[in-house]
Amino acid sequence: MPSLSLSFSASTIVLALLVLLSAALSIYFYRRTLPPVAPAKKVLLIALRSLALSLLLAMLFEPLLSLISTSTEKPVLAVLVDNSKSMSIADKTGDRAEQMKGVLKSNGLKNVEAFGALRYFTFGARPTEHAALNADSLSLNEDATDMAAALRAIAEQKEVSNIGAVLLAGDGSYNLGQNPIYEAEQLGIPIFSVGIGDSTEQRDLLITKVLANELVHAQTEVPVDVTVKSSGYNGEKVDVVLSDGAKELQRTRIVLEEGTREYSAHLSSVPEGEGMKKYSVRVSRLQGELTTANNQRTFYTRILKSKMRVLIIAGSPSPDLTIVKQTLSEDKNIEVRSLTQKSSGDFYEGRLTDRILDSADCLALIGFPISSTSEQVLHALRTTGRSLPILFVNGKSIDERKLGALGSFLPFVASHASQTEQLVFIEPSPNTHPVLATNTGVQSWRRLPPLFKLQTQYQAKPEASVVAFININPASGGIAINEPLIVLRNVNRQKSLAILGYGIWRWRLMAQGNPETERLLATFLSNSIRWLTTRDDNRPVKVATTKSAFTRGEPVEFTAQVYDANANPVENAQVNIVAEHATGEIETALRPIGNGRYEATLDGLSEGDYTFRARAEVEGQSLGEDKGRFSVGELNLEFQDTRMNAQLLRQLAAATGGRFFAPSEISELAEILRRQGSFAQREIRRAQSFELWNWKYMLALVVVLLAVEWLVRKRSGML
Repeated sequence: MPSLSLSFSASTIVLALLVLLSAALSIYFYRRTLPPVAPAKKVLLIALRSLALSLLLAMLFEPLLSLISTSTEKPVLAVLVDNSKSMSIADKTGDRAEQMKGVLKSNGLKNVEAFGALRYFTFGARPTEHAALNADSLSLNEDATDMAAALRAIAEQKEVSNIGAVLLAGDGSYNLGQNPIYEAEQLGIPIFSVGIGDSTEQRDLLITKVLANELVHAQTEVPVDVTVKSSGYNGEKVDVVLSDGAKELQRTRIVLEEGTREYSAHLSSVPEGEGMKKYSVRVSRLQGELTTANNQRTFYTRILKSKMRVLIIAGSPSPDLTIVKQTLSEDKNIEVRSLTQKSSGDFYEGRLTDRILDSADCLALIGFPISSTSEQVLHALRTTGRSLPILFVNGKSIDERKLGALGSFLPFVASHASQTEQLVFIEPSPNTHPVLATNTGVQSWRRLPPLFKLQTQYQAKPEASVVAFININPASGGIAINEPLIVLRNVNRQKSLAILGYGIWRWRLMAQGNPETERLLATFLSNSIRWLTTRDDNRPVKVATTKSAFTRGEPVEFTAQVYDANANPVENAQVNIVAEHATGEIETALRPIGNGRYEATLDGLSEGDYTFRARAEVEGQSLGEDKGRFSVGELNLEFQDTRMNAQLLRQLAAATGGRFFAPSEISELAEILRRQGSFAQREIRRAQSFELWNWKYMLALVVVLLAVEWLVRKRSGML
């Protein structure tokens, strides 16, 4: 039975006294009336006024009427059903789908309904609640399993309903999200797990890993390393094939051995064209495989143009020119051309033309310019220097005045010119730059022979970075001088790197025989050319997916950055994405998350390859566009490990006070739950409160009482 209670914001004793006072005043005012009225009418008038005054006084004390009711709620068993693709296979224990149906139709669950309730949830990439679950209608088609997300969903429902235990039925494998043990421990109720499937290795052949470069150069051979795993086969020969769409690029054969083993297959391709390209690797199918859905993997590679073209302009023939040209030519991704100046000002290899300059990706100046360099050549270089990265190597015959004509593109300034030279060693900066990266460690740079350096004073420009300083005789303790030896700059999309010493041929010819130093010059020059020719991403609108391949059912996440012409983040842009697929287009808007960043998610995309285009606008004015591609459904996570993870299912049960069941043992569940302390009905107390001082009918009642009093007085002829 519901119970009622009435309370006031102030003392009820004071209210009672005031009510008595209002009644006394009403009696006092009606003790004599003009004209006199019958006693019954006098009592009515006293009652009407007393009641009206009492209600007005009560409203001032803020009366609160509470209605309290109680009921009992049955304990709820949350049934979590693994709906992923791995539950659709048949292994040594039989058909997993049939085993799952057997669990859901078992008397163990039906008997629970005698003293509790059942709530069904399926889970894969995300959990879904079902008002009722037909065991025969399970789709078992989710491409991934996030068990932690399923347990978090139960934790949210537990806050509003009497969930006293969880029954988790599945193979125990998860491939999305975090380890579910933490979520299980936070849940605070027992988890009873039902392990479906075989925990031993299955008879299967699959690709477990593909290693390939994300960035490659066209017309350059690129390795693709594939790891193949087999179990239950012996002596079979299978082919591993690398393909570009329908075009087979290369194949290799491996012979399977007894037991569970992994094999490495080394393939390669020579990419063509430019841009993003999709490749696939597949392994032959064998009779008796658990599934063939894991026999293929796809990956994406961004193809860059074939070679970096370096134009060397030297002030004269020199050992530095020879060594730099030879060392760069040994890099298969670099194409080298050189022009060497004569004393007359011409070049041995012919004229320097605009066509030659325009075809270069990087300009290397070695001991250049010199006194005989013509103004025409300097003018051509000044014009080109605005768009070409520059590698500068000093030389004894440099003309400092003419070098100043190119100074705006270089990372240093020179003063107090001197022709006196000295030998100096390299001292890498404490913050090692990638151009000095080496497998032998930073100490190997200190073991290089010395270079020559003029006693001209060089200073790095304020916006430049010094990556190596000068050291005098480090073998005897050395004196590190705060004077740059290697300095670089990256400003306004123009990069430059300068070696302020010369005689770098010594770093190759005199460094031979020492494994730590013999490859340092080659590594340094290759790193420098790559750093110089790698264009910074200065696009005003940058949109990308968080990865290139998604499982079917997994949300596709987009991130974006938007900048204005001054490279300032734009906060209020309208960023829209259109994803195109063979079946049509899907459009969505990205939401801002601060500092010019935006994000969005597309759900429920069908399997296949997608391209997307993005556009950012502010008040109808375009800021820029971007595009990309991704795929859905080709990453078969569910078939990478098809064993039942019995260990995890047992850990979930043990950590929460539950129990692990085989499907045949599920009939014991109801009796165990009867004895489970957390699985009990609970009393629900519901309270409803009514603020009577805000109740419009209360004021209406006062008005009605006063109106009736006035009507009686009027009909009685009273003033």
